[in-house]
Amino acid sequence: MTKLKILVLFFIFISTSTSINAQEQTVEQVLESKVLSEEGQNVVAVNGIELFSQEELPQFYSNRDFEPAWNNSKNKKDLIESLESSFDEGLSPNDYHLEMIKLLTDKSKKGKLSHQERADLDLLMTDALILYASHLMEGKLEQSDLRKTWDVERNEGPSNPDSLLTATLHNKRIKVVLEEFKPTHYMYKLMKLQLKKLRTEAAEGGWPLVSEGETLKPGDTSARVVEIRNYLMAVGDLKKYSVENEEVFDTIVEAAVKDFQVRHKLTSDGVIGKGTIEQMRVPIEDRIDMIILNLERTRWIFQHPDDDFLIVNIAGFHVKRITNKKEVFDSRVIVGKFHKETPVFKGVMKYIDMNPTWTLPYSISTHETLPKLKKDPGYLAAKHMEVMDRNGKILDPSTIDWNQYSRGNFPFIIRQKAGPWNALGEVKFMFPNKYAVYLHDTPSRGLFNRQDRAFSHGCIRTEDKWGLMMSLMDDPDVWNMDKINEILKSGKTTTITLPKPVNIYLIYLTAAVDQDNNLMFMKDVYKRDKAVITALKEPFHFNKVR
Repeated sequence: MTKLKILVLFFIFISTSTSINAQEQTVEQVLESKVLSEEGQNVVAVNGIELFSQEELPQFYSNRDFEPAWNNSKNKKDLIESLESSFDEGLSPNDYHLEMIKLLTDKSKKGKLSHQERADLDLLMTDALILYASHLMEGKLEQSDLRKTWDVERNEGPSNPDSLLTATLHNKRIKVVLEEFKPTHYMYKLMKLQLKKLRTEAAEGGWPLVSEGETLKPGDTSARVVEIRNYLMAVGDLKKYSVENEEVFDTIVEAAVKDFQVRHKLTSDGVIGKGTIEQMRVPIEDRIDMIILNLERTRWIFQHPDDDFLIVNIAGFHVKRITNKKEVFDSRVIVGKFHKETPVFKGVMKYIDMNPTWTLPYSISTHETLPKLKKDPGYLAAKHMEVMDRNGKILDPSTIDWNQYSRGNFPFIIRQKAGPWNALGEVKFMFPNKYAVYLHDTPSRGLFNRQDRAFSHGCIRTEDKWGLMMSLMDDPDVWNMDKINEILKSGKTTTITLPKPVNIYLIYLTAAVDQDNNLMFMKDVYKRDKAVITALKEPFHFNKVR
């Protein structure tokens, strides 16, 4: 045999041996090569797709000596069913490798997977479980990335996710654990039911079309009343009933219109004007999107709500107190106007001030009050205000030449005295925060009757001020109207410490469900919704730092 033939045979042997050795790599070895790399330069990926759990996967598989985690058929079945059901949570199953997982799982049923494919399937399933659990606990999106004035801290995850994952797989509790990660607030559960209902209705053709036209009032006759009656029956505000003339706007339709208006935070006058028609013409697909994006917001906030808390829904113009999962207080509120938005955050209400004074923020003093003072030096006296220096010394406003000051060199503090004229009214509810935002009364009571109540500079004006105070004090023998009137009559600023601090959430929900399963939609007064639903519909980016 020539040297050339021997050399060729040698390379064939080496090549064949290498191929055999590569094929004979165990699943454990393949997993190790995928999750660990020299100097940590590579990322954990399957078929070029970077996985989400770049820290968790190496730790998890290293702790189990790279033994595959998904050998149990029940665990595989439960995970796939759970990922499919993420659709009912308003999430996308495609974010969790579902197509690739099902493809490899189906292939495994028809024949043996290669060790490479078994390792890929194991990694995909582990990553999918971690990612889906993360989205249920924290939401898919980072809220502050979408709007900087969203300042609610992230939900806390499990203290030892590696141990939890190991125990979950060992005890075959995938569905149970994932269920525990979902928000426990009743609103989340009821909104999911409404989402399923509207999706079914959309698949069956959606809601009847309502035409635009002139304002319709009870007693009017119009062909459009037939459309409105059919629409109200489709959305659940009207039950089917016998009628002689379908074109007559009768009292039954009027009552249904009022119910519709209440659910959409409209003036409930039973008149079908421009605003009501506008809401009736919103397509069912848009309403589905509103539920989906507000399910996401609910995941950001209501993972494990307190037994007792206050919640201000800025978009809904309401404050509620929820105790032991029941609404025990509800009041209309006025919130910040557009471009003067009430911020979204969580605080702790600690005390109440009665007969409060109001120290004007620098921006209001210089942008609004100073120009008026230049025109009318008697403005402060007319508004029961006083001017002080930076040390708190009260000054005589008649000695000040207001024309020499501007927004850049204003050295004074302006304060409004306590009394019925005060912009804060007779009481304010304090939860110290960096935004200097709080709940308070207002002398402008007529604004509570407005449909859209975004008028303030950011603080929340509360209609039922004494109802809120007596609810928080929770001692009717002491804290009743007699006690309140006694303090008001004194005219003195009085601070009252709450018997127990109460968490308060300032949130923004444009779709919600009450305890009676009434689905409500609110106007997107701060134009926040589009960014959220757009981001939710995009594929999840696995290389995003969270």
